[in-house]
Amino acid sequence: MAKCVIDCRGLPCPQPVVKTKKAMEASPDGEIEVLLNDDIAFENVSRLAAGRQWAVVDVTRKGSDIHLLLRAENAAIGEPRPSSAAEQDATLVYCVSDRIGSGDDKLGELLMQSFIKSLLDMPPLPKRMIFLNSAVRLATEGSAVLETLQHLEKQGVEIFSCGTCLDFFGLKEQLRVGKATNMFDVITSLRTFERVVQP
Repeated sequence: MAKCVIDCRGLPCPQPVVKTKKAMEASPDGEIEVLLNDDIAFENVSRLAAGRQWAVVDVTRKGSDIHLLLRAENAAIGEPRPSSAAEQDATLVYCVSDRIGSGDDKLGELLMQSFIKSLLDMPPLPKRMIFLNSAVRLATEGSAVLETLQHLEKQGVEIFSCGTCLDFFGLKEQLRVGKATNMFDVITSLRTFERVVQP
């Protein structure tokens, strides 16, 4: 049985889970040794394995390093059902801030950046993304996720930013991805899409 080794030490959340998921898909009948150095990442990867019918065969700790050995038991049953094109088209990501949650602003910004960058690694992609209020900053010059959003747009994701919000912040000329939209279109989207995700 072939064994794949992936080094996830030092990677920010959710990259250890994303890399492990990709390894599972590439080796559905093999073994995967995941190298970690964070207990939260260890718990997240273990939950991923359990949800996909992969057994945790061995856990070895060497200092701060954690070696997690996974083996496929019945991957076909554990594999989530692929989303259809219709389901993908029914997903709207609705962002009303350039950060997630309340509390520390810097942490909130990092969480939003992680959320948007993770969309590329966790298909299916949403059909549309709408940015309101301070979230319009994410689609403008200097945004930490501008390149990611541009790549999402190239993959077919529709990206819209509130025109009133861009004007309010003086950012209309700095919009670098997607198009400006209005409240009528925002309300129409919220009523039309079957699934709305608000980070």
